Amino acid sequence: MTTIARPRNPLELAVVLPYQLGYHPGPSIVLVVMHGARFGMLQRHDLPADPDDCLHSARHALSVAVREGATSILLIAFEDDAGQSVPLAEALTAAADQVALEVDLQLVVRDGHGHLAGQRGPTIVRPLPPPEDVPAVAPFVHAGVYPLPSRDHLVRGALPERDELRAAAVATARHPSGMPADDDAVAHAWGRVLDPSREALAVADLGDDELHLLAASVLDVDWRDALLAVLCPGTMPCSALSAPHIARARRACSRCTWAGPGTPRGQHQEDLMAVRLRLGELTRLVPVELTPSLLAVTALLAWWTGDGTVAGICLERALEVEPGHRLSDLLLSLLSEGVRPWELTGPGAVPDSAA
Repeated sequence: MTTIARPRNPLELAVVLPYQLGYHPGPSIVLVVMHGARFGMLQRHDLPADPDDCLHSARHALSVAVREGATSILLIAFEDDAGQSVPLAEALTAAADQVALEVDLQLVVRDGHGHLAGQRGPTIVRPLPPPEDVPAVAPFVHAGVYPLPSRDHLVRGALPERDELRAAAVATARHPSGMPADDDAVAHAWGRVLDPSREALAVADLGDDELHLLAASVLDVDWRDALLAVLCPGTMPCSALSAPHIARARRACSRCTWAGPGTPRGQHQEDLMAVRLRLGELTRLVPVELTPSLLAVTALLAWWTGDGTVAGICLERALEVEPGHRLSDLLLSLLSEGVRPWELTGPGAVPDSAA
């Protein structure tokens, strides 16, 4: 999500932010982009102590905020120790001044209290309200969304522990005939994975040969791009891709309720999450050298649904495995710059060269 529920005051905002991020941010500054009175993009930044690192982070953060059309920004710092957010906060306020953006709020959260500096008086310290007393938290609770304890917990959720024994078996598996599988077999196999229904066969119950086929298939850039175009509508124009590949991708995504033209993704969050979890399960069962393209697919789906944090986690892992993986490198660059592929114009959001 890119628009948070409306808190009534700065203390309620501090309570809502972990729900919006999906995890408790830990020592960091969360920059909130404002569009008038409306909340927009959230940026979470670690707290570097080095002045040069602070300056670099601040300039980049404000360049993204300006590109997002910010009319002002809010800075909410989360500290373990008093003062640890000051170097970055000062760099952010200076960078905001350079681009003529107002900082409408500076709040420090520490030890369960909000520290709000008054413009003409001393800092006001107030305890944060409990989540159950904050109406803006209710939509998240109703949707079953609760913040994880830390970003590390989010990483473990996005990248489940690998099954190296199964991956070793998959590494030696091949199509039963000993020949490469045909395109229809690839589409059928992907249709089994991209099935969000409760009756879907567990990914771990697929055969080793089918798991190998799935992982190897996305090494074909034409097939991978067609799959992404249908799975994440708007990321690239289907008309620019191979018609037979697009037809097979549509068969593979036939159970993805959001994949039809003009279908609002917000109505299908449960199915989207189910498919994301199944892609994560697939990734942990196949040889690690075959995971970068799968991770890129998972990342784009997560990002397309508004979860830039999980997208970044998947792309960083893909580049750890294969530093030269071009699609992951491109998507991570776009993510860090706040440029969304499905909002780009021109012949294609993701260039054909992003192999």
